[in-house]
Amino acid sequence: MGGTAAASTARGVRHPRALRVAAGARTVVWTAAAAVLLQTAIGAANEFTLESSFLNPDEEGSLSQLATAAVTAVAGTAAAAHAILFPARRRRFAALGVILLYFAVDDVLVLHEGLGEAVGERLFGLSGHLAVRLWILLLAPLLAAAFLLVASEARRAGGRLRTVLFGGLGALVAAVVVEVGGAVTRSPSFIDRVSGKPETLRYLLEEALELGGWILLAGGLLVLLSARADGEVGAYDRRS
Repeated sequence: MGGTAAASTARGVRHPRALRVAAGARTVVWTAAAAVLLQTAIGAANEFTLESSFLNPDEEGSLSQLATAAVTAVAGTAAAAHAILFPARRRRFAALGVILLYFAVDDVLVLHEGLGEAVGERLFGLSGHLAVRLWILLLAPLLAAAFLLVASEARRAGGRLRTVLFGGLGALVAAVVVEVGGAVTRSPSFIDRVSGKPETLRYLLEEALELGGWILLAGGLLVLLSARADGEVGAYDRRS
């Protein structure tokens, strides 16, 4: 009887801590999905009814952008906690924490778009809808560094945490691609020829991908932090 139970445990029963990691990963995914749906519904309803700048996801200082900045700050804080609490890859997590916290502050103060506009309009004479997107090139080194640092930890984490973290990265990369599309849909000539509706759909999609991506990253890093504290991913810290 005891031997059968032991064999059954070895074959298919997962450790309670592993189950908590899987449950945490699922919670993160559902939270991201719910937040994205809520934000998109509010943004769409606002576009056609209230027309409030605070509820418009595309406006700086809006509820959506403040929420995204807050979630980004949570991700940065989680990365910093990894660096403080665990010696394994302390420098990598410290660097990731600094970058993500900078992104959070940047979002609140709108530094990246202001920088893009200043460089694009003053140095290159670009029109506003093009210059404002120049931040993607200016911040490319930080974006690439954050991507590589998160991807490295996602590969080590494995399982559902890997899926969650890579899902967050994928959503954020897609958000940048959609942002580039605004160079067309926000062009005054395009709006005159077609309408402003494609631009509305574009920014709703962009902000949805951005919020969802940051929730997946923040949640994934928090679940990983809890798992490391519980010793569930002890082997994780020994992987090269």
